[in-house]
Amino acid sequence: MSFRGYQGLSVWNRTVDLVELIYRLSETLHEEAPVEVLAELRRGALALPSHLAAGYQTSETLEYLRHVHAAQLILSRLETNITILERLDWADDVDVREIHSLLTHLDQLLVCLERYLTGEKSHLEVG
Repeated sequence: MSFRGYQGLSVWNRTVDLVELIYRLSETLHEEAPVEVLAELRRGALALPSHLAAGYQTSETLEYLRHVHAAQLILSRLETNITILERLDWADDVDVREIHSLLTHLDQLLVCLERYLTGEKSHLEVG
């Protein structure tokens, strides 16, 4: 499979990985978990690759940065919701650890992308 454009960005691909993990997690959540948390997780996870794709497609760096910042905000909300699921024992620990790890990695990739877009070329995203 050949990747072009935003699909070639490792950060975009990792957000798609997160969507998969969130949907798998949502299928195994305990009954006590509120549907609002599930909806928030799914909505946030789906929004991440969409923001990165939209940002990539824009011709203006400032607009791209807005999408990157939106993705960073969504990442924080997802981290918060996953932490709540974890603390209330509404999700399997193995699933939660995997998602936490991916969220941390995504945060690092987004920081690298932000630095690249703002001119700090020594912090190019590495696949």
